[in-house]
Amino acid sequence: MPTDCLHAVAAFLRLSWLRLRAEVEPGVKVAGRVWIPGTGRIAIGARARVGGGSAPVELRAEPTAELILEPDVVVEDGCSIEATQAVRIGARSRLGAFCKVLDNHLHDPAGDFSHRPPGRPVVVEEDCIIGPRAILLPGAHVGRGSQVGPGTVVSRRIPPGSHFAGVPPTLRSRT
Repeated sequence: MPTDCLHAVAAFLRLSWLRLRAEVEPGVKVAGRVWIPGTGRIAIGARARVGGGSAPVELRAEPTAELILEPDVVVEDGCSIEATQAVRIGARSRLGAFCKVLDNHLHDPAGDFSHRPPGRPVVVEEDCIIGPRAILLPGAHVGRGSQVGPGTVVSRRIPPGSHFAGVPPTLRSRT
């Protein structure tokens, strides 16, 4: 069997499996492995691309949570998106390789590891670029057309059209 045919069959099987676990709009492309633990709502918009060729992508939604990837979103290899309440990635936005997006701190930072604090929604508006290895923490809100630099940690609102990067991060207007 020719290699092109094998690749087409593999792509079909990956997309079919994804459709069993998520609401998938037409034109979605999946490359490689996508891990979807959890039973919450996951919706992937039209023409979105989900990587996973060199490292698996994780899309996790807890039972009452929703994780929304709007149309034309690109999620690169190794990304992990975890929702206990809500995560929304806006249309035409891109998450660089090995990004981490989570709407919950998983345990109380004061030391009570048995107590899970409530989630705070994470929003990435339309046309944003989130650099490789960036981390979006609970309550992060990246305004339309903004860029988050590689390895930058975001836990607050970033105004539209901004560039947020560095350690510690600094905010610059792109206009």
